[in-house]
Amino acid sequence: MVEVAPLPPLDEHSLFVFWCQLLVVLGVARAGGFLARRLGMPRVIGELLAGVALGPSLLGQVWPNAFEWLFPADERQAGLLLGLAWIGIVFLLGITGAEIDMSSIRRQGRAATTATIGSLIIPLSVGAAVGSQLPGRFLGESSRWVFVMFFAVAFAISSLPVAARILGDLGLMERPVAHLALGVATVNDIVGWLLLGVVVGVAESGAIEVGRLFTAIMVVTITTVLVLRFGPRVLDRTAAEMERRSGGPAAEVSLLVLTIVAVGAVTHAVGIEVVIGAFIAGIAIGGSRLRHSVGFGALESVTNGIFAPLFFAIAGIRVDLTELASPTVAVWAIVITVAATAAKLIGAYGGGRAGGLGRRDSIGLGATLNARGALEIVVATVGRSLDVIGPTAYTVIVVMALVTTALTGPMLQLIYRRRPSPEELAS
Repeated sequence: MVEVAPLPPLDEHSLFVFWCQLLVVLGVARAGGFLARRLGMPRVIGELLAGVALGPSLLGQVWPNAFEWLFPADERQAGLLLGLAWIGIVFLLGITGAEIDMSSIRRQGRAATTATIGSLIIPLSVGAAVGSQLPGRFLGESSRWVFVMFFAVAFAISSLPVAARILGDLGLMERPVAHLALGVATVNDIVGWLLLGVVVGVAESGAIEVGRLFTAIMVVTITTVLVLRFGPRVLDRTAAEMERRSGGPAAEVSLLVLTIVAVGAVTHAVGIEVVIGAFIAGIAIGGSRLRHSVGFGALESVTNGIFAPLFFAIAGIRVDLTELASPTVAVWAIVITVAATAAKLIGAYGGGRAGGLGRRDSIGLGATLNARGALEIVVATVGRSLDVIGPTAYTVIVVMALVTTALTGPMLQLIYRRRPSPEELAS
């Protein structure tokens, strides 16, 4: 028998700090989201900025003792709150996937293909070009070509959960272009995480692990096909059996959570972010009777009211903007943000137009895919932990993520503030 060393129990102080973290972070995140909505902006912007205010950028500067007490430099303590945050984003992606109309995406198959290609190729190229020109102080301990590969991936990634949250907050989920945008964002994220896996492999071993990459692609492809083909039918039969046994909403919530987590675990096991699997599971849920169940409504309310705000606020807490005091860093932050924004907009717009979308929806597609948010921060964290990028590059990537996310909501509001004219619909 293998003996497992028991973990030391959490002491009363650690638990007290955790409850205080939960109280402060959730309270400030909800307040930030409410304020953002009052100002006509998506809630996610207020939640992210609320986290930045609680982090080293503001609270750590004006009241360092409070910051150090509330967020101590202890991995185990931080893991408690971070675990809740990841539960939130997994649930949010499952709920978002359930709102996707696959028939609408299929009807726009050509546009989906060309928009995906455009929104990846242009940002990858621009990101590589920018990375090759950055000063040496931005590099970590890796070689320049690995650094360039990383910057290409950082420009190409979109944040599916942030895009979904913004579209939902603005009431745009009923539009076919929203479904198309989330479908394209899904592929963007899958490709982005696969490419990030290549960068990680090169950074760690100095070579591309082709076998591992091929396995990941095959597993995700097979999982997607099986889940979308058989998932709704299996869920319907299971839900019917639970109803026959008087399981009620609690049983429905359990089934929903187990489905989302199971598929997410499969994709995560092969190196693709767990949110991709959760999103795929959500699409299957959307094709089943569970989409309109009481249990689904309950899970949606808890996710939007508790877990999702925690995730976005905690992502903001990890950001330190004090490095922007350097003029050189500030200038490069502007250059990187402008280049990343333009690359995504041009790539998605060109792909949308090539696929037959009108000008209005092509611009809307580009604006939606430009939201990078918390997943970009996760990408930056991976690059920093591997020392592919230095702390300066980490800061400017985070700034780019926050600015592109903040721009997405206002751009979409500007684009869809009025009904399209007959000429726009015909273009």
